[in-house]
Amino acid sequence: MKSLSSRLLTTTAIALTCISGIVVLVLTLLLRWGPDMMINLDLDRNAARIVEGVHFNAAGMPDSVRLSQKMTAIYSVLLQDAAYRVLDQDGVVLLSSDHADTAYAPAGESFNPQRSRFRVVSNGEGQQVLTVPFTHDGRAFHVQLMRSERMHRIMLGSDSEKAQKIAIASAVVAMLLFSLVVVATLHRSLKPLRKASAAAGQIQVDNLSARLSLDDVPSELAPLFNAFNLALQRLEDGYRVQREFLATAAHELKTPLALMRGQVELDDRGDRGALLRDLDHMARHVHQLLHLAEASERQNYAMEQIDLNDIAAEASAQLERLAQQREVHIVGAVNDEPAMKVMIMADRGALFVLLRNLIENAVHHAPPGSAVDVDVSVREVAVRDYGDGIPAEAMPQLFKRFWRGAHRRDEGAGLGLSICEEIAHAHGWTLQAENAVPGARFRVVFG
Repeated sequence: MKSLSSRLLTTTAIALTCISGIVVLVLTLLLRWGPDMMINLDLDRNAARIVEGVHFNAAGMPDSVRLSQKMTAIYSVLLQDAAYRVLDQDGVVLLSSDHADTAYAPAGESFNPQRSRFRVVSNGEGQQVLTVPFTHDGRAFHVQLMRSERMHRIMLGSDSEKAQKIAIASAVVAMLLFSLVVVATLHRSLKPLRKASAAAGQIQVDNLSARLSLDDVPSELAPLFNAFNLALQRLEDGYRVQREFLATAAHELKTPLALMRGQVELDDRGDRGALLRDLDHMARHVHQLLHLAEASERQNYAMEQIDLNDIAAEASAQLERLAQQREVHIVGAVNDEPAMKVMIMADRGALFVLLRNLIENAVHHAPPGSAVDVDVSVREVAVRDYGDGIPAEAMPQLFKRFWRGAHRRDEGAGLGLSICEEIAHAHGWTLQAENAVPGARFRVVFG
């Protein structure tokens, strides 16, 4: 697996090589073809000025060429390096700066107006000639402009091949320097990642309090570091809750086990009914611990469309015997008339446990002769008793594990409402508790 540094360096090297190659190619083309382009441009420009400077007599024939002082001096002094000739359509010289009477033409050839650019040699020196046609009063004329290659070399400066080598060498040196700068920058920029990797390697199960430092971290990587730190925080909180849970569970099971041991040691003198009650109490603890463990694992849920009224009726039916023992009537979920279907997306078993625990809790808090209301709608399900309500000091403790009300210290495991909250949270619901005056109401709000 390639490291981030290797990928960045490889990508940068490829991009830099491509860019450098393009720069070198452009420089080479400019140095190779640039001089010719500059010569052509200069010849065209000067030929246009000569055409503009041609003066015609009354008969419509050229009689002089009027140029700027600088150009006049060039054509007067540099006769071997710069010259112009004005021709008629047959190639007869009408005017010339070097007092010549023949048109420029390659050796052994005559004037050809179709040949616009060619090279001649005079006194061993190459000369570039440009032929430009123009008209005046319907008559065709030509201007021939000559520049020696010696003059072109002077105009262009030093040897182009040497300049090309210098340009290529400069591009290579620039590429190497840029590569060194990129490597140093990447090394410095990735230093926080290396430190974070080393810090993450030191994190152990027994040392989850460590966090990745955000000092000098690039802003693009800060969200990743924050997310990792938050994940560590959640993991630490989970381990802490599990440790507390195990410690509390062990403490809760310790008392009934001790009592059972005492009953067994008493043998026949022991109270068999008390022993059975202790066994039931411990079995309830274990049963609710299993429910809590299942409710805490999201992968245990199988979501499907189910009728909320059916689940509420099943839970109420299972608790009917308990309600009869406590002389309490469950209203709303069990009746002779079929209720309208209320379809929701939920795990059937988990929803059954949630409603059963809420109804059971309400039955235990309802006074004899009263009722427990179970109201089902598309927005929520509410379970209400008509007892003494929830004391203000107990409200923050309701959903804590192993917490039990003052009058139920000898019953239950204190996990029922915790299980309900876990199930509601797993479904994205909200579990709320409130006093209804009289009594208390627990609401499961969907969505």
